Amino acid sequence: MQVYINSIQKNADFAELGARYIKLISIYADVKDNVFFNSKIARAQKEGLSFAQKSYEELFLPLKKGFNIVLDEKGKELDSKAFSKLLSSKSVLSFFIAGAYGFSDNFKKNCDFTLSLSRLTLAHSLAKILLLEQIYRAFCINNKHPYHK
Repeated sequence: MQVYINSIQKNADFAELGARYIKLISIYADVKDNVFFNSKIARAQKEGLSFAQKSYEELFLPLKKGFNIVLDEKGKELDSKAFSKLLSSKSVLSFFIAGAYGFSDNFKKNCDFTLSLSRLTLAHSLAKILLLEQIYRAFCINNKHPYHK
């Protein structure tokens, strides 16, 4: 299985913890953590909603592979077991975490699933850690590992 984590992230908060979860997930899948923050994204953050969302979409469209899951606070909330079922039959998973302005409705519509980790607005680095932990938990559930109790 191949897992792609694609995120716009200005700083590397929680990098050590993220590396730990990526190592744990790699028992079950090959993981690619793609972090983006370039001059166009930095400018987009200042230009406003439509410019920012267009910039995110241009960056992420070529990275869509397999089953595409976009993170959005208005997405569907799942418990860990339902999340593990969502991932269970996929061979390639691509996750997308936007910048401060989130994704356009068009980008979300053209992905396979819109996931909410919480109704709370989370810092991107924190959302990524929560996502990584839940991916690891899902693989443990699907492989009958005792991590999930």
